[in-house]
Amino acid sequence: MFHRRLRSLYKIILFFFLVAQLQFVTLLDLPIFTIPGTDIRLNPQRLSLLKPSALDGAGLSSASATLANPRLSFQGRVSTGYARGTNVITLATTPNTFGDINTNNLFPNDTVAVGINGNIPVASISSATVFTLKNALAVTVGATTNIYATQSGTLTLSFYTGAAIPVGGSIRIELPASNGSISGSNVDGAPDTTAATNTNGFDLNGMTNANVTCPNGAFAAGTLTAGAGGIGAPHIVSCNYSGAVGIPAGANLSIVIGSGTKPLVNPAPINTGHTQGLADVYPMTIYTKDAANGTGNNIESIQVRAAPIEGVLVTATVDETLSFQISGVAVGSTSFCGVAHTAGLTTTATSVPWGIVNSNYTADKNEAVQQLTVTTNAPTGYNVYAEENDQMGKDGVTCTGAAPSVGEYTFGSNTCIRDYANAATHTSATDWTAAPGSNYGFGYTLANQSGTDARFLYNNGGAYMAKQFADQENSESKYDTNADLMYNVGPVSGSSVYVCYRIHVPATQPAGFYFNKLKYTAVAKF
Repeated sequence: MFHRRLRSLYKIILFFFLVAQLQFVTLLDLPIFTIPGTDIRLNPQRLSLLKPSALDGAGLSSASATLANPRLSFQGRVSTGYARGTNVITLATTPNTFGDINTNNLFPNDTVAVGINGNIPVASISSATVFTLKNALAVTVGATTNIYATQSGTLTLSFYTGAAIPVGGSIRIELPASNGSISGSNVDGAPDTTAATNTNGFDLNGMTNANVTCPNGAFAAGTLTAGAGGIGAPHIVSCNYSGAVGIPAGANLSIVIGSGTKPLVNPAPINTGHTQGLADVYPMTIYTKDAANGTGNNIESIQVRAAPIEGVLVTATVDETLSFQISGVAVGSTSFCGVAHTAGLTTTATSVPWGIVNSNYTADKNEAVQQLTVTTNAPTGYNVYAEENDQMGKDGVTCTGAAPSVGEYTFGSNTCIRDYANAATHTSATDWTAAPGSNYGFGYTLANQSGTDARFLYNNGGAYMAKQFADQENSESKYDTNADLMYNVGPVSGSSVYVCYRIHVPATQPAGFYFNKLKYTAVAKF
């Protein structure tokens, strides 16, 4: 028993003796050699604890990869050839060939290229396979022509160091690159697609190291090398450190790949096994190195992932709206259109009941008011028009022409209450003054109640600026310039005016029941 313990102790002492001797191997500067009979290569320099080699400890932490635009690019193919001048395109639906075989990842206003026909906005999506271009094709395309819509932006990689980066060291990013592409290149700005994420990746879009933003401080962009793509052949981005002292452990560093003029192009969906709405996940590796341009020994490394996915098209249809209301007004003792009342008339939405009138004008019996209110979401606004079927005929007779044939009320063989004259028309207002005097007839003026939509105002140019209504019998058009009562060039909510009516007759006006009919029309301009 004692001898066995002695032999074990001897082996332990021998082991530590050999390890101690190996600490001086580095002083001999021995070359790397292969152990006979094996494929194992041994570097004697790494056996010493006196001169330890750089450690690949995967000690980077809190690392992330953030795409400024996380939407997958679109890549499909035409279903057939299309002639110059075509703007309706149908997608090919052959599975496992193209990144997109439906329009779910294509939105209105996306910019597409159909072969060499580039930068064409999408006008609308008609179905799962059909979309319409805003501009027609300028060049005829064949039946195997690719379609793509690029989604691009910046990629920001952030991390904390777990070990120092020495002076002369660098950061290396290995970015997934595609070994299959639409145009045969993974650097030309066209999105790429293959059958799986381990052979697909990002397109460099002609970037140089000037389009890489390295961490603040003594970092500068190093090399940017396009990879052949696929497993083991990524794009390489590096940032070189040239500070006076090393970057300590615990440093928070960020690198941005891509810029406004040269953004990084996101891949299209993989063409085999992709589920729309489920991200294609792309791993990328961050290294810290002890030499420039991403070379030398690894100090630390960590893998991060970016997960581009289809965008979500949110749509809603807002109905075109127009609300137009005519309201009666109980005048009472209020002032309207500059006229003070003590016990004025009450109108309804459908009537202006003058009652008994004569040549003795008073504000309370010869003035009446209705209110017009408009709400619309029409982008270019609206107009409110009005017309009368005729001037106010006794028992509704026809009042032929614009003015009496004789005197103030005779229209041929008929008797009417004429429209207000005094040089006024349905498009031009004149001053009827506060008291109408010998200016007889029926007319109106306007005042804003809410908003500023009245075509003219009672006090703009006189005390009571008034117009006639457009007269259908006299072939006057309510749509003539300045014949409208209200207008706006944009959407409105609750814009409102007062229409102030006035009637005044001469002392010789024949007795009887006089009437005409007014029609208001609100027209929204969508």
